[in-house]
Amino acid sequence: MKILLGIIMTAFLLISCSTAYMAYRQDMFDGTNLLRQGEYEKARAYFTKALTEQRDARALAFAATASYKLNDLTAAESYLTEAENIKQPGVSYLRIAGYKALTLLKENKKAEGMQALKEYIDVYGKVHPMGSIETVEKMWKKDKVDMAELEKLIDRHVTTYEYDVAQYIETGTGWYAPLYSPGNQ
Repeated sequence: MKILLGIIMTAFLLISCSTAYMAYRQDMFDGTNLLRQGEYEKARAYFTKALTEQRDARALAFAATASYKLNDLTAAESYLTEAENIKQPGVSYLRIAGYKALTLLKENKKAEGMQALKEYIDVYGKVHPMGSIETVEKMWKKDKVDMAELEKLIDRHVTTYEYDVAQYIETGTGWYAPLYSPGNQ
C-alpha cells in the first residue's frame, strides 16, 4: 500500500510540474506573439502569468520589455533588476542588458544609462556581432543617443539573437551552427 501511495504521489508531482511548465511555455509563446504585434498590455499579462508558473530571467526580461513599451519604467526597472540577480540568465542576458540601457536612458539617468549601454555593446560583441552595433557604439562614443533609433536597433539585435539561438537549438542550423558544430570547438 505504501509503495502504491508513493507511486501515485510521484506521478502526481511529475504531472503537476509538467503541466506548470506547459502553461509557462504557452504563456511565453502567446506573450511573445502579442509583443511582436504591438499588444503590449496583453503581452505583459501573459508574461506576468508565466512568472507565477516559473520565475526565471526569460519571463522577467520579456515582462520588462512589455513594461518599457508601455512606458511603465518603474515596472521595467524592477523586472530587470530581478532578472539581473538570477545567476544564469541564459539567452535573455542580451535582452536584459539592452532594456536596462534603454530604461535608464529613458528615465534620464544618463550616466547610468550610458554605462549600461557600454555593457550592452560589450555583451553584444561577444554573443552575436552584427554590423549595426557600430551605430550603437557611435552613439555611446559621442555621448549622444537617438532613443528611437537605439530602441529599434536593440529590438532588432535581441530578436535576431534569440531567433538564431532558438534555430540552432531546435535544428542545429543557422548562424551558430558553424561556431558550435563538431570540429570547431
